[in-house]
Amino acid sequence: MTRSRWALGAHITREDHRVTTMELLFDVVYVFAFIQVTSWIAEEFSWRSTAEGLVMLAILWWVWVAWAWLGNVMRADRGLPLAGFIVAMVAVFGLALTIQGIWEAEGGALAPVAFAVFYAIVRLVHATVYYWGARDDARLRRQILLSTAAWIPAAGLLVVGALLPPEQRLYWWAGTVALDILATWLLSVRGPGWRVNSGSHFAERFDLIVILALGESVLAVGITAADLEITAELLGIALLGVLVAIALWWPYFKDVGPALEQALEAAAPERKPDLARDAYTYLHLPLIMGIILTSAGIEGAVIALEQDDPPGSSAVLLAGGAALFAVTAAALMKVAGGTWGWLAGSGVFFAAAALWLPALDATVAIVVTVVVLAGVGFVTPSSRHRESIAVDSGG
Repeated sequence: MTRSRWALGAHITREDHRVTTMELLFDVVYVFAFIQVTSWIAEEFSWRSTAEGLVMLAILWWVWVAWAWLGNVMRADRGLPLAGFIVAMVAVFGLALTIQGIWEAEGGALAPVAFAVFYAIVRLVHATVYYWGARDDARLRRQILLSTAAWIPAAGLLVVGALLPPEQRLYWWAGTVALDILATWLLSVRGPGWRVNSGSHFAERFDLIVILALGESVLAVGITAADLEITAELLGIALLGVLVAIALWWPYFKDVGPALEQALEAAAPERKPDLARDAYTYLHLPLIMGIILTSAGIEGAVIALEQDDPPGSSAVLLAGGAALFAVTAAALMKVAGGTWGWLAGSGVFFAAAALWLPALDATVAIVVTVVVLAGVGFVTPSSRHRESIAVDSGG
């Protein structure tokens, strides 16, 4: 007998499980969140605002990752997990709404306090739903309890930062990210271990968030450009921004994504969680950061055009984002057992280009980025030629 969609229990997934429509709907909120982060970095450009944007992105990422793991083990569109995803989606939208101006708000103001509260809610709901759904899996339950030891103090740092003056907030919230990342890593490696029931679901889930980040890069530039008077230069920069998104898409979805999915499918069941943790949970964060920084660079070029400012700062963001994306993509290919040299070389090129791209016209700088990324995507093979690598957990 088929269990009702609204039955309280969790519907445990199988190996052939695919991404559900509830997970797709949940991810839509992240398009808005990514736009908020990109706009903050582009409009307030400085080293500090860039750090603030990346810290915010890392906090949002850690929330998304937690629910991605849950959705791999139990269906997101059935039972208690469905209710949890609905609550989480509303809370994440609340997080995204507070981003603009949150770093300037006084201690105890509504925006930073609401951000901390929404974060605590979404993590508490996740832990509750995950623990309840795993009630027949004692090993997974122990791992969930261990991970709680990471996010509770991290949430505490968020609350403290929300109550302190804005000039101190970055350090406390950066501490949230550092604690969450380091503690989760240690507790995952030393703990009994997570579960990956479907490798194809896991790969598809992360492919989709990369697509959404690329889509956000087009939307962010389009929204900014739509408010300006159309000129030939503005049109050129905006259209080239679309080509940058395609150039980022090319090496990931032609090479990196397929190689990772093959590696995850080929891994023994006990190694799947380790590979998923290293390649997807951890290494996809800098990959997404690279996309967001590249998008901020193009949006910054549009803003500089409006204000008749030199495009130097936007070129630094563009080159830095492309370098971070390429180096991370190379690391992912190495983990998957594929060819990574061309990607790594392009990462070094973009890192060095941050020194001379600002001297070029914004249009030329974007063209260089498109040509190099597309070329690397073309010459890098997607096939794997050795075993994947991952840190073994203690479970």
